[in-house]
Amino acid sequence: MTDATSAARDQPLIAIDVVPVTFATSDGLRVATARRQFAPFAGQEALPGVLLDGAELLADGARRALRTKTGIDAAAVRHLAQVGAFDGPSRDPRDTAISIAFLAVLAPVVAAPPTAAAPAVWRRPDGDDPRLPFDHDAIIRAALDHVRTRIWRDLPLTRALLGDVFTTTDAAALHTALTGVQPDPGNTNRALRTNPALVRTEAPTTAAGRGGRPPATWTWAG
Repeated sequence: MTDATSAARDQPLIAIDVVPVTFATSDGLRVATARRQFAPFAGQEALPGVLLDGAELLADGARRALRTKTGIDAAAVRHLAQVGAFDGPSRDPRDTAISIAFLAVLAPVVAAPPTAAAPAVWRRPDGDDPRLPFDHDAIIRAALDHVRTRIWRDLPLTRALLGDVFTTTDAAALHTALTGVQPDPGNTNRALRTNPALVRTEAPTTAAGRGGRPPATWTWAG
């Protein structure tokens, strides 16, 4: 019988990687990355990530990754959720590491060049940018699949993406951004009108529909 106390065990590192996501009708879905300061892959864009501290909760590690790697404060995060675990001996060239991946939904941001105070770079996830290091492209795909499969079923997630008040146009644009398919206007209106989580409001809007009439505006019940 092997003496477990005398045999050294190789314990994998625990990493936290975060997919910051924002949505606006005018810009669609955007994902944030930040330039790595240290090897490996120094100078390349990657998802914000950290190694988990010994006594740190996973969600706290995700907030720390956002703060230290992208300058995004926890107060800006509307919704934070785990999207999966990623492993494999070759995912990190330094050591064996298991990544716990998070989705962080933020309020829409104004695209601007990165600075020392706000080093995040916002990009379209379906763009032609170079592949990200590690397995960060796979993590982004998993995060977006998380959103696609839970939109409207996960109300906190949906509310985080659309905001407290939104229009029918916004809801249709989010569907298009997630699926690549423009929804039927009649079906969209019907789905919103019959959704018990929504209340139609009279909030003013500057957006106009095809016929010049402003689209319906919605907020959340309760």
